[in-house]
Amino acid sequence: MVCARPAHGYHCDVTTCKGCKSFFRRMYLLRSEIKCSGRNDCFDLKKRIEPLLRCRSCRYRKCLLVGMNPEALVFNMLTKEDSIIKVINSLDYLDQKVEKFRLCAYNPDWATMGGLADLIKNNGKLNQVDKYGPFPGWPLDPDHEFAHQNFYRDLKAFSTDRKEWRLFNLLASIEYSKTFLFFQNLDLPDQLRVLKHTAAGCSSLSCSFFTLRQKYEDIRQPDGTQRPSKLAPGYALFSALIGPMRRVGTQYFEYLLLKALYLCNPAIPGLTVQAQHVLERERRLYSNILMEFCLRNYSNGATKFVDVIQLIGVLEWQQKNLKDLHVLLLTPVLSQLPGDFCVSFVHELVFD
Repeated sequence: MVCARPAHGYHCDVTTCKGCKSFFRRMYLLRSEIKCSGRNDCFDLKKRIEPLLRCRSCRYRKCLLVGMNPEALVFNMLTKEDSIIKVINSLDYLDQKVEKFRLCAYNPDWATMGGLADLIKNNGKLNQVDKYGPFPGWPLDPDHEFAHQNFYRDLKAFSTDRKEWRLFNLLASIEYSKTFLFFQNLDLPDQLRVLKHTAAGCSSLSCSFFTLRQKYEDIRQPDGTQRPSKLAPGYALFSALIGPMRRVGTQYFEYLLLKALYLCNPAIPGLTVQAQHVLERERRLYSNILMEFCLRNYSNGATKFVDVIQLIGVLEWQQKNLKDLHVLLLTPVLSQLPGDFCVSFVHELVFD
């Protein structure tokens, strides 16, 4: 009833072949964002002699049209496919938690936050999002300007009515990293090395994909404002990842896996041998899933996989140059602040 090939049984309340049965199950679990590249009529036999089986969008739509029932799917054995979907769903859930955290009313006094070790040891904040509630008055006007706001000049002048996004996004990345079991199993010195190398990059990935997903041309934050401003020093560096991600056509699931891959970097200097093995194992897991996802969802899957992986190189280049920029701009500012003032975890991420 779906593909015009001989049926092999009654599947999901409809007589179908085994191929369509497996396809329907896979597409339902994956919640794929694939769209038809034609006119959404690839399975319309009034317009063609046989359906175009390579169009997953039209094939899935035809499955639903003929009455295939997702509630009739049976999930017994945990197959390789199920394992992949389980990992992707877990990353999806985590990313939603992070975005909810960025939108919440939690807005700490940064000078009292403590260092990276303190943040690692503290209870995770992602599970407390509902307690904080949403930030009042958002979204702001996209062109909203806060009086006398300059991150480098007024570093100490934090306000309760706005978030300092460069700091909050770093905190969100730290909380994101803390949720991974492999990270929790690392020794504290290795945890610190991982965060110092990856927290800023994970933050940049999140901001860049948020900007793309909301269809903005410039960097935007959850409150609706452009932060950093296009006039800010080094804006081209802050936005350097957006163009390559747009050209590659980075989809949501690819972004989720890319961020996990970036976190699992066994080549970080100073890691113990044990930590290197752990991160190598995790990176291999996410890399294999990304490859499988690309092969299943694109006719040029191998090329797509390479394009997505190459974004890590862009990200590494961006982070090196941003760190140099922060050192150049922050050093003279910090030297003029009171000796007791220090955003400890930022100091560790930038200067250590």
